[in-house]
Amino acid sequence: MVGMDGSEFAFIGLGANAGEARASLEQAVTALSNLPGVSLTGVSRLYRTRPVGPVAQDDFLNAVVSLRVPAGVSPKAVATPQGVPRAAAMELLVALKGLERAMGRVERERWGPREVDLDLLLFGDHDFRIERDEAAQSADPARGSAQWLQVPHPSAHERSFVLAPLADLAPDLEPPGWGESVAAARARALTAEGPDAVQVIGEWDDAASRWRDLG
Repeated sequence: MVGMDGSEFAFIGLGANAGEARASLEQAVTALSNLPGVSLTGVSRLYRTRPVGPVAQDDFLNAVVSLRVPAGVSPKAVATPQGVPRAAAMELLVALKGLERAMGRVERERWGPREVDLDLLLFGDHDFRIERDEAAQSADPARGSAQWLQVPHPSAHERSFVLAPLADLAPDLEPPGWGESVAAARARALTAEGPDAVQVIGEWDDAASRWRDLG
């Protein structure tokens, strides 16, 4: 998943179930498309999904977007010991967390409600984990503290709320370490979770920059 200009393709998972969830996800798509040097290359359908975990809460809205990310990194980013792709992925993660904060995300318990959640699911064909100490060297202090990063996202291949929208954009893609395509993983997850785990509710309208209701 490397562009002709050496850029990397990244897939970002979007989720929300607190506040104006749909509007927040539409705002997130616009914000992602406006990141410096980034091109928005695809937006999945919008899904209503059943919450995962022990916390009682409203259903989530979920989607996935694909981005083309510059091959290089900004002058503020510090290259990791293993090279530019890892630094570029870390810089993208820092940008995602900055957008979450700017959009009013409140930190709560794990698996709890979210105003907006932006997860880096896949970054090119890379397979790596950046530990917290290394991440701290790569982060821009002005954007907040660093977090560790693992790509592919460690739970992406198990959750239908990720796999259903990801399959809209890249059904035949076989991410590193999965041993199966996105479409095959989606079918397996839906069999395990049941047909009511995800429901398509919207189709992306490029001209309007929002999801149109289906039906």
